[in-house]
Amino acid sequence: MSIPCGRCQVIQDVANGWEGLCLGLQLQSTQFTQEECRGICCDDADCEVWQWGNTRENSGARLGQCYTGRGLECQSERFDDFLVLAGQRISHGTVSETIRLEKGRWCRGIGMKQADVRAKNAIGTYKTEVLQCRDACYADSACSIWEHSTQDGCWYGYSDECSRSFPEAATMVAGERVARACGPGVQTEEATDYIKVFGIIGFVAFLLFCFGVLAVGCAALTGSADSYKKSLSRGQTEDLERLPEHPTRAVIDAKSMPKSMPRQAGVYGHYGHRRP
Repeated sequence: MSIPCGRCQVIQDVANGWEGLCLGLQLQSTQFTQEECRGICCDDADCEVWQWGNTRENSGARLGQCYTGRGLECQSERFDDFLVLAGQRISHGTVSETIRLEKGRWCRGIGMKQADVRAKNAIGTYKTEVLQCRDACYADSACSIWEHSTQDGCWYGYSDECSRSFPEAATMVAGERVARACGPGVQTEEATDYIKVFGIIGFVAFLLFCFGVLAVGCAALTGSADSYKKSLSRGQTEDLERLPEHPTRAVIDAKSMPKSMPRQAGVYGHYGHRRP
């Protein structure tokens, strides 16, 4: 049975005979009423157990001591005069954290039920069955623990009776303690948008291709310009080599020469023909 995210579902209750003597809880700084203590735990995504009570001499008081937290070994004994007058193990809905169970340890209790999962497959690896057992627990918002045995199959639910002395412990191969939370603090893994991912990769590849073509084109133009400059330099060098030994003198001699030779008197006739 699943519940909408955001509700505070009761898994175990002191009012129904649950002892609720859990270890690992934190005492709140001030005293609260029973309802306020429960509200603190329900509003905390990391809280699984709340306890409310008082000393024996103040057991009838309206305000009491409030303990909240994850809660471990909830069947442990207390040797002080504190009385647990109210308390619950709750679930917030969505799996937020898991703790791997130690192999060789099995949990029992009225809160555990067997899932319709085979004890083993034909190959004998148990991988498929273990995953099915885990998923059965994750799908049930009241599940806080799951375990798989090669002999007894899959069991899930909630339990505080875990021991190495149970016969099932010898064939236990996998299991987890599940913490649940709900609300803004819960981070769920979103499905990957592969179309968007490949689109971005393609766009980046196209840009890199364009930059590569541009770089090659610039390099080719630069190389052509260099070659052109080198060819001009060689040509100019050859022209300089073909010049006279004293180019300045040659220019001066050319400038000192008259533009036209003067006519000799008596050589040409009236019409400019040369006389015989």
